Amino acid sequence: AQVSAFAQERIINFVSDVRVLTNGDLDVTETITIQAEGSQFRRGIFRDFPTSYRNRNGTLVKVGFDVISVTRDGRSEPYKTESYSNGVRTRIGDANVFIPRGPHTYTIRYRTTRQVGFFEKFDELYWNATGNGWNFYIDSAEARITLPEGAQIGQNALYTGLQGATGKDAQVVEQTRNRIVWRTTRRLPPQNGLTVAVAWQKGIVSPPNAAQAASYFLQDNLPILAALIGLIGVGFYYLS
Repeated sequence: AQVSAFAQERIINFVSDVRVLTNGDLDVTETITIQAEGSQFRRGIFRDFPTSYRNRNGTLVKVGFDVISVTRDGRSEPYKTESYSNGVRTRIGDANVFIPRGPHTYTIRYRTTRQVGFFEKFDELYWNATGNGWNFYIDSAEARITLPEGAQIGQNALYTGLQGATGKDAQVVEQTRNRIVWRTTRRLPPQNGLTVAVAWQKGIVSPPNAAQAASYFLQDNLPILAALIGLIGVGFYYLS
C-alpha cells in the first residue's frame, strides 16, 4: 500500500506565467497543483530557484529573486527562504501542520532580474519554466510568456528533458503578437523539465545603463575581487 501511495504523489499541473517588464525584470506567477499522499508531500513543498549561472561566454551571473506572495488553495501560506548551493530555496508550509491528502494548489509569485539577454539584433528570454529538481512526475506543464506592449514575438523554441536536454515533448498552444504559451504533450519523468526561449525586437526592454552594468560587474565578481585585494594586501605586507 505504501508503494502505491508513493507512486500517486506527483505534480498534476505546473504553470509558469511570466510577464516581462520594460525594465527587464520578470514578474512570475507559478501555479503548482500537487497530489499529496503523506509520503514526501507532508507539510508542503519547497521550490529551488538558481540565482547563479554561467552565461554563453562562461561568465558567472547572479540574478535577483524576491518572493512576493505564496498561497495554498487560495489562502496565504507561510514560507521562508534560505540559501542553498547555487540559489534560493523557498520552503512552503508550516513545520507543525501536515497537509491533508489529496490535491493542493500552490501559487508562488516572485520577481527576478537579469534574465533577459540583450544581443545585437534582438533581445531574448531563455526560461527554465519548471526547473529540473523535482523528484516527481509532472503530468502537465505550461509556460506562458507575455512581452510588453509593442513587442513582436520572433523566433521561439522549446526543450524538454533532463538539464540541458533538447527533447521536443511540448508544443505552442497559443500565440498572439506579444504572448506565447507552450504546453507539454506527455508526462515529464522526475528530474525532467520544460525550458522555453523567445526573441523580440530591440527597443522594447531597456538594457542596463552604464551605472547598472558596473554594479552588476562588481556583484558578479565580488569574490574574485576580494581575493585579488587580499593578495595585493599580502604583497604590500611582505614588501613593507
